[in-house]
Amino acid sequence: MTFQREVAEWFSVNSPRGWQDEVEKYSRSELLAFNRRWLRLLNTKGFGAPHVPKEWGGGGYSAEEQIIIYREWARSRAPSLGGYDINLFHVPGTLLRAGTRAQQEKYLREAIDGVLWCQAFSEPDAGSDLASLRTMAVRDGDYYRINGQKIWSSHAHEAKYGLLLARTDPDAPKHHGISYFILDMSAPGLEIRRIRQANGQAEFCELFLDEVKIPVEDRIGDENEGWTVAQRTLSVERGILALGAIEHINAGVDTLDDLVILQSGDFTGERLMLEGEAVVTDFAARSFAVRSAALDLISMMQLPGSPDVLSSAVKVASTEMLQELTDYASLIEGAGGLVEPHLETQRSPLSGHWLIDWLQSWGRTISAGTNEIQRNIISERLLGLPREARG
Repeated sequence: MTFQREVAEWFSVNSPRGWQDEVEKYSRSELLAFNRRWLRLLNTKGFGAPHVPKEWGGGGYSAEEQIIIYREWARSRAPSLGGYDINLFHVPGTLLRAGTRAQQEKYLREAIDGVLWCQAFSEPDAGSDLASLRTMAVRDGDYYRINGQKIWSSHAHEAKYGLLLARTDPDAPKHHGISYFILDMSAPGLEIRRIRQANGQAEFCELFLDEVKIPVEDRIGDENEGWTVAQRTLSVERGILALGAIEHINAGVDTLDDLVILQSGDFTGERLMLEGEAVVTDFAARSFAVRSAALDLISMMQLPGSPDVLSSAVKVASTEMLQELTDYASLIEGAGGLVEPHLETQRSPLSGHWLIDWLQSWGRTISAGTNEIQRNIISERLLGLPREARG
């Protein structure tokens, strides 16, 4: 049996049945619990973190095998692992490249198993321009004392640990003098406030740090070198993490084709069919191109010292295509899709609801560095354009 067939059969047998209808009834906490159970089942085959070595609880699969896993995962319409991206990508991507052996031993296996992590990078005045962060970390013997504020930290109220950036040298240029820490989310002096969103959810949090103590042993990398470490974290978020999303986009294009046929028969007929066929063809061509770029990126990431600027291009292309795909599907599906979802073959392969995925797609263009910032990176580092030449 080929590896591709083995993976396809595993997902066919083990994917939760009717999960879209089930998770509609869940609170955010219940959804996280559902996803953790699914993660643990995936981990029995190493599919939850196929890019992480077996030593740390991952699958240890090659780049080619990872591609097959994510492809068959999307084709099977099995649930994703919303809420666990930091655990499965950011934490191993950071600790395996910049962490100490002691940090790897202490944190990695738990992270892969689903002990929840969050990310504390952005601040009210340091989002797109992350290097302008003002949260301070002052060395005090075997500890750092942290004071400052963070925002947009997903699931921080339920997380056990967080990845934190803080300034350790206020006199250094802004891209220097930053250090990278592991934050215990139960530490004294840390206050977590949830942010209520327009959709009624409250997964984002604001963090207030007042004399929070972090042991020196929980600093990742050298003091004042946190910006370099953070770029490794963000390259993972824009790179290998995007592959699973891109495979779901490809599955979404197939689903869109079914939805166009359904709606054409029910409502607007031949005109929508002709328009829809053209739109689906355009999305199919674009998804092929984005996926090819992502595969090139995954291959490049296997090489030591490889540049990661392609991750910015993949991030922009994939998130904007997802936004346009879900926008179009939401329009032709109409409000009825939220009240009475169509058959599984016409539902969004992400959450099951096209409109919900469209709303969430806007956040994807902001996280991991806004797409506007990514275009600046592409123009300078990929195309070699000087700053003054930007249009």
